[in-house]
Amino acid sequence: MKPVYIQAADQISLQAPLSEAWMKDPIRYDVPYARAVDPDFKQWLTPAESRRLGKILKRAWVTAQSVFRKTGVEHPDAILVGTGLGCMENTERFLEALCRDGESLLSPTHFMQSTHNTIASLLALRSHTHGYNITYSHKDVSFDQALLDAWTQFRIGNIRTALVGGYDELTPSYFTLLERIGYMGGSQPGTGSETAVALLLSMEAQQGLCELVSMRMLYRPTEQALQETLHSLLDEAQLTPESLSAVMTGVSGREAQDAPYHRFIQQWFPEVPTLRYKQWFGLSYTASAYAVYAAAHCLDQGFIPDGMYYGPTPPRSEPPQTLLLLNQSEDKEYSLIILRALCGH
Repeated sequence: MKPVYIQAADQISLQAPLSEAWMKDPIRYDVPYARAVDPDFKQWLTPAESRRLGKILKRAWVTAQSVFRKTGVEHPDAILVGTGLGCMENTERFLEALCRDGESLLSPTHFMQSTHNTIASLLALRSHTHGYNITYSHKDVSFDQALLDAWTQFRIGNIRTALVGGYDELTPSYFTLLERIGYMGGSQPGTGSETAVALLLSMEAQQGLCELVSMRMLYRPTEQALQETLHSLLDEAQLTPESLSAVMTGVSGREAQDAPYHRFIQQWFPEVPTLRYKQWFGLSYTASAYAVYAAAHCLDQGFIPDGMYYGPTPPRSEPPQTLLLLNQSEDKEYSLIILRALCGH
């Protein structure tokens, strides 16, 4: 099997947009809710386009354009998007107008831009991509599902390039609902926020960030199934647990959500340094996209920011070479990804 590489990765988040400034000078948040920091859309979109497109669609197209420019790939073979909430802002506007004005004065624009697969469709139309196009919406593993599908398509030889994105927006009203069910907000740590990440995957390594070595997803795994999957994943990458540079987890400081991560690390990787990312990028259904984005740039730059480490195991002095990424949802669905630095990085 030929390897798959992450050639470019960009984000719009709580950090400086379309930038890796967070690696040396991260912006820190101590609030329960904050929206992403947008770039100057005028540099990417005409005024007419800005008026017509919702915020999540603008972010999706801008991050996609950014990775297209960096790689020279204008028409990827496939577009795969993960989103937990879809175009929530347009959905709310449509429903509010429906409740206020009835069915006679509704704007079709908000309705047309309210479905989950609007994002992938927009990216395909604007990039003139006529190939494989799919959207996954599975709460906390939405992005992981999209990435796994892309990796599988590469492995079976269906595609040579793919745009993989994770996108979510969080309105004040929806934040209130998620706070009521204890997913974010309240008295516990973590900032509820939004996601906009675009990755350009390719079978060519030219000036790429890192290699996507292997990936697995499990649903309600037994301890034995999880152990066997870990061994299989590490064997495929020709690694041992001790040879990993670090394990990146989705810990957020929220005790109930973090318990499966702590149990996993203590049982399988007690001597490996552990990393986190949500303290800088916030909580959302597709926050795991930031894990892949951040890990790829850490491997490319050859260092891990000190603020990403947590736990008793000290950082290793040598540049990171292999990272295991762990994401889980309600202790039911698990995603395991191995990324490796390119030769010479």
